[in-house]
Amino acid sequence: MLKNYNHDLIQQLSEISDSLWRIEDYIKNSEGCDSCANMWREMKEDYEKHVEMLKDEIAKHVKEDKFN
Repeated sequence: MLKNYNHDLIQQLSEISDSLWRIEDYIKNSEGCDSCANMWREMKEDYEKHVEMLKDEIAKHVKEDKFN
């Protein structure tokens, strides 16, 4: 069984990845509203940064043999 902190990292990575997948459609759907399109693009950039943060932390745990 994973430790809670590792489970939380994986869970959040999954949640954000799902959101990123949906945001692509939201950007397409916002055609005709530049304000919405810009908001979705900004959120996408933020989520992409969060994905990298989570992946880096998971990699750190694996390297330190704490991923269990």
